[in-house]
Amino acid sequence: MNKPKVCLWAIIFIAVLTIILVSYNPAIILDESLKNSHNTGIPEIQKMNSLKIKFALYEPGNLAILPNKFPSHSNIIDVPNVQKNLSLKIEFGLSKLIHPEAFVDLNKLRAIGVYPAIDIPGTAIEVVVESVIHPGAAATGVFLAANSVRNQIEALGGRYEISHKNLIQCQMPLASIEALAQGPLVTFIRRPYRPKALAVTSEGVAKTGANKWQSVASYRTGGVKPKIAVLDLGFSGYGSKLGSELPPSVTVRSFRADNNLTPNQVHGTACAEIVYDMCPNVNLYLVNFSTDVEQHNAVDWLISEGVQIISYSIGWTNAGDGRGTGPICEDVKKAADRGIIWASSAGNSAEEHWEGTFSSADGDSWHNYSGSDEINSFYVYKNNSVGGFLNWDDWGTWNGTDYGGSNNDYDFWLYIYDSGSWHLVDWSAGWQTGWQWPTESIGYWYANFDTYWGFAISKFDTTRNCKLEIFVDGNDSLLRYYSLAGSLGIPADAPGALAVGATDWNTDVLHYYSSRGPTHDGRNKPDFSAPSGVSTASYGATAFYGTSASAPHLAGAFGLMKDKTPYSLSDITKILQSRAVYLGDANLYGIGRLSLEKK
Repeated sequence: MNKPKVCLWAIIFIAVLTIILVSYNPAIILDESLKNSHNTGIPEIQKMNSLKIKFALYEPGNLAILPNKFPSHSNIIDVPNVQKNLSLKIEFGLSKLIHPEAFVDLNKLRAIGVYPAIDIPGTAIEVVVESVIHPGAAATGVFLAANSVRNQIEALGGRYEISHKNLIQCQMPLASIEALAQGPLVTFIRRPYRPKALAVTSEGVAKTGANKWQSVASYRTGGVKPKIAVLDLGFSGYGSKLGSELPPSVTVRSFRADNNLTPNQVHGTACAEIVYDMCPNVNLYLVNFSTDVEQHNAVDWLISEGVQIISYSIGWTNAGDGRGTGPICEDVKKAADRGIIWASSAGNSAEEHWEGTFSSADGDSWHNYSGSDEINSFYVYKNNSVGGFLNWDDWGTWNGTDYGGSNNDYDFWLYIYDSGSWHLVDWSAGWQTGWQWPTESIGYWYANFDTYWGFAISKFDTTRNCKLEIFVDGNDSLLRYYSLAGSLGIPADAPGALAVGATDWNTDVLHYYSSRGPTHDGRNKPDFSAPSGVSTASYGATAFYGTSASAPHLAGAFGLMKDKTPYSLSDITKILQSRAVYLGDANLYGIGRLSLEKK
């Protein structure tokens, strides 16, 4: 079939998943993309963009399994005449915001009860401008070039917020973005990559044996008071917990453009409670961010502060090749190269994930998941938001700053099932012409009725059948076609990260959502598993689920042993590895469940 041509326009959905409690909708997704024409769609509390970040608040129990209730999957219908966005220098999703008039027929969708999860932004939007200047260039050259781009931004009515090397984050009028893209030093304009987040004493303290260590006299007089940072999205309510659930004093720093440490986000506070439960004698740092650019600056600062351990309960999707490289993994590498322990959530996407090689048994341009099925469907309850993220194995070489890019071009389509038919809701069709990332993303939409949604994949211009990978956000049932293996978030795949899976604090059973390895280059992950479903003051009794709760247990364990023993962090890693409780498959549990007790 002729590949739909994509018009230079139209989609919105800068999405916000504000459901941060015990419903299967991930409380916040920060897991877990970044760069050139890559439509790495990533939800953020306020905006959907190229990266997906997940916190970890899930209620127990597997997703519903509905094997006999999937609607029939006839060939895809209702395909519009779409055309690729004309500018290679503007992210596809951003082009759709600039030209909403060419978007899917919203009146038609509203007629059946389907709506975008957020409104079109006002006259200005937060964007990241990528400069031609190589980050490795001399400092003076980088400064002059960045200053020139900043002057152009301000001349076109924009407002500078923050920068990191060749990335400038700013507020920009929608009407001026195309003019800004004409600048000779501007290589790409995109929405910021946004992460999502993946407390009363945690039951994990006793489960891991940390309580026994807490009563042991330190090897050093007064202990070492290790510096542990919780790097997260926000710390609402932390002030009221100082001296009780948190130390009497903590070091705080916001790297958000608005300097808001408590943006209606309690996730980081709950993680900090667990760190303090595990390691009472701690010099605790609470540091937050909301975009990729802000995180880069936050990590640089934590390194300068001499922080020894980072607890990171966040993940990103479409932010790298799954082999431990990419901009977010580069932050981990930078920290690990300086001896910092990075305790990272493995992710909560085990039952939100599918991967497989492109195949079209019927000879058209659409991928067949099985037989003639061209839609991977899943059930969603009414008013729950749906989004999705596609990437494929054509990233090119990572040079420490960017990937070589893809010349295999696939597109991504979202459908909803109503009255016996599949209706097209949205699509993502960015260019892959050799330098762009191999990613597409769609989000977020909801319906006012319970029904099936589904994602389809088509090829536009390809030289081979690539291995495809989908992450779905918002499914209330298993995907019709799903892949538990390889569902790690980013940067859990980084060699320098100690990725942590989630096991029940009482039974040691692996929680169904806990992401699994291996990495795309065949390494076993996660590295450890640790308790989840624990109690915190922030979330309540046994209500903090997800690998977000597991990671701070590991960070706190490192701090506790650093406080009590003469050993280096490298030595402590080996000790914890030797004491982990073996539970089975390394790609489910890592080396085992965290334990500080001798076997």
